[in-house]
Amino acid sequence: MAEKTFTITVDVAELLTEFIPKLARQFIALNGPDEALAGTTLTLTVDASGNRYSYTIKDGQTFDVKEGDIENPMVLLSIPVESMAILADMKNIDMLLGMQGQISGGQASRQQYGVLAGLKGTAVFKLAQPDGSEAEITATFNGAPQPAVTLKLAMEDARALTARQDTPIQMFMSGKLQIEGEMAFAMALQPLFS
Repeated sequence: MAEKTFTITVDVAELLTEFIPKLARQFIALNGPDEALAGTTLTLTVDASGNRYSYTIKDGQTFDVKEGDIENPMVLLSIPVESMAILADMKNIDMLLGMQGQISGGQASRQQYGVLAGLKGTAVFKLAQPDGSEAEITATFNGAPQPAVTLKLAMEDARALTARQDTPIQMFMSGKLQIEGEMAFAMALQPLFS
């Protein structure tokens, strides 16, 4: 039987200012606020090929979004529009949904928030598609360009990591994850995925 697919057309602004925030709010409403995140404020800016969208998540439950920058975001995610298209594809949308669950507090913990608040450096994630194309996400933590690390893995392995079906250490040991750059910084990222 032939595989049946369909395509949903969503522009980047709509995806980042309406679709993902709506899902995050629904996730919070369904699961309730994470009490461990009371008193926290997570700030995140997504740069999609020069267009910026910023998020402020308070207490793991209040989710505000705006177009443009915010001052000193804890995380700056730079994602070229071509990579955003790969991530928003229906077969990869679970990664975006997993990320929104993490940033809205759904899978976060106070410990992970503490790790995120203390991280300084830049990680480039290169996610290989079966067709040879690649999605790239650059995450700059707390405004620090250094130390820097590049993490390479297959998109299917990135989905498993986002879904908590595998760990970075297991992936590295099995050869599914290649790391270039500051190994100590790469290890500092590990608690964000466990």
